[in-house]
Amino acid sequence: MRYRGEITVFLSLTLICVLSLVLGLVESARTAGARLYLRMASDSAVSSVMSYYNRNLWDRYQLLFLEYESEAAIKETFGRYLDFYLEQANMYPARRKNVTLSGMSRMVDENGRWLEEEIAAYMKYRLPELAVSGSGVLKEAEQVKKAGDFHTLYDSCCGSGRSVRRLEKAGQAVEKSLKTIEETREKLCDAADDERAAAFKRHAAVLKRELKGFPGLVKQFQKELERLETENKKMDSGQLEDETASGTLGQEISTCNEVVKSAKERLEGYRQNETQTERNLELLEEACGLLDMESDAEDEEEEETEWEQISQCVEEMENLESVASGPKDKKKAAALDRLEELFDKELLDILLPAGTAISQNAVSLKGIPSASKYQNDTESSDTEGTGLLEAASRQMAVNAYVPLYFSSFLKENESEPSALRYEMEYLLAGKKSDRENLKDAVNQVLTLRGAMNLLFLLNSPDKKAEADALAAAVAVGIVPAQMALSFFILTLWAFGEAVLDVKMLLAGGKIPFWKTEGTWKTCLSGLLDQSFLKETGECSGDGRTYTEYLSCLIFLMDRKTRNFRMMDLIQWNIRTKQADFSVANCAYQIEIEAEVLQKHMFFQKEEYKGTVYVAGSY
Repeated sequence: MRYRGEITVFLSLTLICVLSLVLGLVESARTAGARLYLRMASDSAVSSVMSYYNRNLWDRYQLLFLEYESEAAIKETFGRYLDFYLEQANMYPARRKNVTLSGMSRMVDENGRWLEEEIAAYMKYRLPELAVSGSGVLKEAEQVKKAGDFHTLYDSCCGSGRSVRRLEKAGQAVEKSLKTIEETREKLCDAADDERAAAFKRHAAVLKRELKGFPGLVKQFQKELERLETENKKMDSGQLEDETASGTLGQEISTCNEVVKSAKERLEGYRQNETQTERNLELLEEACGLLDMESDAEDEEEEETEWEQISQCVEEMENLESVASGPKDKKKAAALDRLEELFDKELLDILLPAGTAISQNAVSLKGIPSASKYQNDTESSDTEGTGLLEAASRQMAVNAYVPLYFSSFLKENESEPSALRYEMEYLLAGKKSDRENLKDAVNQVLTLRGAMNLLFLLNSPDKKAEADALAAAVAVGIVPAQMALSFFILTLWAFGEAVLDVKMLLAGGKIPFWKTEGTWKTCLSGLLDQSFLKETGECSGDGRTYTEYLSCLIFLMDRKTRNFRMMDLIQWNIRTKQADFSVANCAYQIEIEAEVLQKHMFFQKEEYKGTVYVAGSY
């Protein structure tokens, strides 16, 4: 009996094909599972790495940042956790080949953007209202922006007003010198006519001093003119969004332009007088030389001849005309000068409550984040990659965070050790000592309150009329300067009111952001005689506190500067518990690329390479 194997061969071949298909499907599924397993292992490993956040930073500031010794340490830690999964006996045999740290976002990167992100993420849970409708956030931002506009207006009016005052005083000095020169020349003529040698010498000495000093007075007038012109060019009403502020600044710029134009015309006249004074000085020197010769002569006839020549020299001197250049009310002008001098002095001791002890804490500014190379990073827009509302919400979140975790003059942190006691003041000033920071911050609050008070004065016709009347009484020389001086007087009045406001704030009281007739305390007469400093007000339940005004100023400041100064404080304070802490070694996000060699279970092939990208952040 013969056996045939066709069916056996057929079935064998079929079985091989079926088994190949089944095992291929199984290997394909296993490979897909291996990819998922590798992804899960990588995600778990990077999460384990991110669990090494700095505990001190979290406990004190509720901020999650990965503190690392070096990039190699991060890769080593990630590799160790990844190996734990790869070394397991399962259907996904693999081994790690290489780990690369492909990217990292640190606290100091992008001018502190990631610090802002972490703060905003935390504040969503601390203050849920920040995460809801942004209408309130934008409304607050608009009010603060308006305060910033009037802050700019106040600074501009104050700067230009001071320049106009200095220009007028310089012009007054020139006119006074011209008047003195002419009066002394007349006295010199009389002395020469009467042949009084002693009187002639006395008047000649005065005249010589005035003639020699005149070019310097003209030069000072030109210097003040150039300063006003430079100050005026810096002002730009187009940068202000508020219509009132922009319109007022436009008037100030136009007025200063008129002052500059008028002063240039006067300068031309002074230069001509300067040429004449040079000729007069030559004639005076000649007359004095003749008088010295006469004093040594013994011949009586020669003496008469010399006096005739002396008289001729004096008469040849050109007449230098001057214009009336004095304030109508000298007492008010002097009072205004004294007020300027008062406001130019340090006012901190006047503003603080009696018996207040100022902290003497101080730090070194060497090696801090705000003085490091990281500030040279490319500037990034606050709204880059986000909408306007989201950006405003983030900034408001940071602004709400600051008073919660940073101390101030009225809100000191007694529970935690701090390098500086006035931390919000440091954010504004960036000085090395508490006293310097407090002084600078108080001056900024003064200026902000002055700006808000100026808005009230500009909208008060009665008070503007008082300022106009005072400007007319103290203006000298340059006619267009009266309007500029009126603006300047308004800024001084607003600043005087601000002094009382800040005294109240530092005593723990509240001051409303926008003034009304009922809340205004300073009169112009009290401002001039400085009796307003003796006034005291009652603490009001309405308004903002000193800390809230600091928050407003922090909102207005450059965000990069604010962020790096926050890092300064964070680094100083964490180092009280951890001496080697550095914000430059705190990562918010890491990106890792891992290369893994894997094996097939059903294919007789060499290992194949797999790559996985993973990112971890807080």
